Parts: sequence; structure tokens; C-alpha cells
Amino acid sequence: MTIKSKARQHARLSAASLAAALVFPIGFPLEARAAGEIALAHVAPLSGPVAREANEYNAGIRVALAAANAAGGINGKQVVLRNLDDEYNADKSLARFNEAAASDALAALMPVGSQAMTRVLKERLPETQKLPIVGVIPGAQPLRASLNPYVFHVRAGDLDQYRKLAEHASTTGQQRIAVVYADIPFGNAGLAALEALFRGKSQEIVARVALPMGGKADLPTAVNTLATARPDIVFMVIPAQLAGEFVKVYRGRNLPAQLATVSYGSAETLCQVAGEDAARGVIIAQVMPNPGNTSIPLVRKFQEDFRKFGEAGVQPSIFHLEAYATTRIVLEGLRRAGPAPTRIKLAQALDGLKKFDLGGFSADFSPARHTGSDFVDISIVGRGCRLMF
Repeated sequence: MTIKSKARQHARLSAASLAAALVFPIGFPLEARAAGEIALAHVAPLSGPVAREANEYNAGIRVALAAANAAGGINGKQVVLRNLDDEYNADKSLARFNEAAASDALAALMPVGSQAMTRVLKERLPETQKLPIVGVIPGAQPLRASLNPYVFHVRAGDLDQYRKLAEHASTTGQQRIAVVYADIPFGNAGLAALEALFRGKSQEIVARVALPMGGKADLPTAVNTLATARPDIVFMVIPAQLAGEFVKVYRGRNLPAQLATVSYGSAETLCQVAGEDAARGVIIAQVMPNPGNTSIPLVRKFQEDFRKFGEAGVQPSIFHLEAYATTRIVLEGLRRAGPAPTRIKLAQALDGLKKFDLGGFSADFSPARHTGSDFVDISIVGRGCRLMF
């Protein structure tokens, strides 16, 4: 090993150590915060059926925090992260949010799961605890129907993604539509959105197939239903792991329909579960810019920080980028909240992020608008599992 390569390795390890030193798993005494620190919480299914995506989001958050802390922190304070695993269980999600609310955390970042957020909003936790929640996933319309003063959506909504996918189907002349959806609020909302988008159009929804999330889905029977319906395109409104399992069975039958999904369909997961050959050609709506396009300033800075502070040997994904961008937005809110930030000051600061440009991706918040972005692009899984935009 050369002196230069040793130096690079040492810098990498030091950066990784810095990131790790500022992350506390569940079980850490949440009330304990050193003077001169700001705490954030990540409440997410770090284990369970969508653990891969949740952990990629977590890694992206940590990269953004490590970069900020290495540059001196926010208003001179280091930012620490509390990780709370809800195991993709709505009851545990509520408990974890209550733990975060009872702790010193100023905000909860990127919670994942429609069942979890439905419960949290129904219980009015953000308002009663005055705990800002930033970067809600998924972007299902029921979670955005009414403005909540403490809930900030960064990504474009699911409805924006369905609209983009429906436009693609129309442009390419696909007339017969099928929808495979998770039988949970996120999936049911997706089906309703697609039905509304195609209502009165020349296209027809010829099959609707619900898949359970609580147990083993009967994918061969689902695929048989689709084979009988003969769709031109199948929209998958399901999490990435289940989408990969579905793609594997569907492609195994050599059925000809195009497959498309919203942004939760991670290309990495699709390829890992279904195999690269089966995943190739799947269309994925994206709510972030191409993570490989370094002509975009945000992406260039993200890649630089990921090389310094990310885990060695890990390929940066679009989920990493989304978490990184969302965390950058929260950090800007904390900076504007001043030297003694509180939850209320942070929410007010986020309300003031009018057309905040990260460099090719903007968040546009106001007291009357808590949906930061409407950016949607179409990508296709290509050779080597690379996304083509």
C-alpha cells in the first residue's frame, strides 16, 4: 500500500468514525445530550420488509450530518442522530415517535411507512408534541390532504409520480393497464389515484391485483390473473422487496407487459431480488435527480461527501441522495433557527425556506405550503442495474 493510499484509507476511517460517533441506536438514554449538541431522530423500519431502503436513508442522513459536523456544525453545535427502529409495525411506530417526542430531538427525519404515518397523524402527535417531521415517506395523498404545521414533505407526492407514469403510458400507446398494489393505505391510495387519472381516457384498467403486506403474497396466482387480463403495462404500487419478488415471478412467465413503479422501487433491491436480467427494463419514477450526474451541483457535492463519509465499498443510491438532500434542508432550517434552536423555531425556519436551492434541486416551503418539491423524472433499469434517465 502506498503512502497516499494509506492516507486516503486513514481519512476514510476517520470520517467513518466521526459519523459513527454521532449516531445513537435505540436504547441510548434519549434524554442525554451533551452541551453544544443538537439532536435529531430517525424513526424508521431499520429491520423488517423495507429495512434495506430505511437503512439507505439512514446512511444518507449520516453522511450529511458528518459533512456538516466536519465543517464546524450548525451555529457552532455538533448534530447527533437518534436511531429508533419501528420494525415496520404501526404500533411500534407510534411508540417510537412518542420516544422521540419525549427526548431532546428537535425533529424526526424521514419516517417510512403509510400505516405508521397514518397512526401518527391520527393521534395528532406532531401538533401535541410540537415535533417537526421532515421527509415523510411515502408521499401518499391521504398523508398530504391537509396541511399540518409540523409535517414537511420534501419529495414530490405519489400523485405527481402516478401522473408522470400515466403520461408515459399514454405517450407510448399503452392502452391496457393493470395495477398491482399493496393492500395498505399507500397501495389503496395509489390504486385510487391511477383510476382517477385514467378515468375518461382511451386507456382501460383491465386488472386490479391486491397483495397483502402482513403475510406471504400468492404471486403465482397474481401473475395468472395478469396473464389472463393481457395488459400492456403493469403499475406496481408496492414496496421494493415485494416488487422484486413480483418481477421475478412475472418475468419468469415470459409475459410481455412493460413493468413500472413509483420511486419506492429501488433499482438495487429489484436487481438483488429479481436478478439483473429480470429487472432490466423496469420503469421507475424518481423524485430526485440522477445520482450519477455530477453536472448537477447537489449531486456533485453529495458524491464528494459520500466518498469522504460514506461506508467504504458502498455504491451511492438515489435513496442515499434523497436522505442527504432532506437532511441538508433540515440543517439549513436549524441554521436559520439561530444559536438556541427549539422545535417551534425550527418549524418556523422551515416555513421560511422559500425556493431554497440545493444546487439543481429546490425546496419551496411556506406557512401555506408544506410540499417542498414537485420534481419527478422517469428512469429505466439498464444493464448492470444502472439507472438510465
